[in-house]
Amino acid sequence: MSMEDMNRNEEIIEAAPTEGAKHSITRRAFLHTSILGVSGIALASCTRGILDRNEIEVTHRTFRLPNLPPAWEGKTITFLSDIHSGPFMDLEDLKRVVKIANDLKSDLILMPGDFVTSHTSELPPLLEAMSELRAPMGVYACTGNHDYYAGVDDVSRAVEDINMKLLRNDNARLTIDGQPLYLIGVDDDDAKDVASYVEGHAAGHIEAAYRDVPENAASILMCHKPYHFEAFAKTNVGLMLSGHTHGGQIVLGRIGSTVMAFSTIASNFVEGIYLPRESKSQTQMYVSRGIGVVGLPIRINCPPEIMQITLARAA
Repeated sequence: MSMEDMNRNEEIIEAAPTEGAKHSITRRAFLHTSILGVSGIALASCTRGILDRNEIEVTHRTFRLPNLPPAWEGKTITFLSDIHSGPFMDLEDLKRVVKIANDLKSDLILMPGDFVTSHTSELPPLLEAMSELRAPMGVYACTGNHDYYAGVDDVSRAVEDINMKLLRNDNARLTIDGQPLYLIGVDDDDAKDVASYVEGHAAGHIEAAYRDVPENAASILMCHKPYHFEAFAKTNVGLMLSGHTHGGQIVLGRIGSTVMAFSTIASNFVEGIYLPRESKSQTQMYVSRGIGVVGLPIRINCPPEIMQITLARAA
């Protein structure tokens, strides 16, 4: 992947990008043996996919938030999604992820869901590794669809037993010198209710998530799936952080900012920065390529990603 490709979306928002840094994750023996069974172009594609899967790209962006208090100017957030502890993400891999995240020394860590892949038996290595995550202002998260597959209440209790604060249709008011920033977390299974909420109908889960958040407050929303971005933008949240799509995981190519991947069948939002088209809201959304994989243990043209966000005040 060329440096031009790695920074393909940097010009869309006011940003201060730096060169992407890549960090290797352990390659497992079964992947090497599986490669032996393919040939020709398929061999080349799979090899590239395995290399992409095993290299985490650290990206940096500055987001300008409406109504951001002066005390929050320049504060940093580490954003990582879709860990997927399981058959393709073992304890050694998880510890490497934690080390990369901690080395960024951000003020805050945000994680919008999919901690495990399919079963609560995948929790022990996740908990052992993630218990070492550190940020001065805390580690906050919301649930993803795979957490529901495994048993969302069990997964939620487990991650809350370590150093994470899980926001399940809830919010947290963080302050610096008395100046607040609101974090909002929506449960994956309840995100669809936002359509009713913005139309003025009863939507208890979304109402709970936004309760006591002032209308003009600086705010960041965590919602695992990006599908309902246009509706969330109408709530005027400053920044929405999502994952779920893995950036396409297997990307056949790109035309401008359009990603050619099978995941586009399910979502118009695959990776990178998005702005609303249906409203004049200033809401921005970033969709992470995530860390883990699902289905196939490969990524093609789509390396995993950890992002460090720097907050700035909107003009």
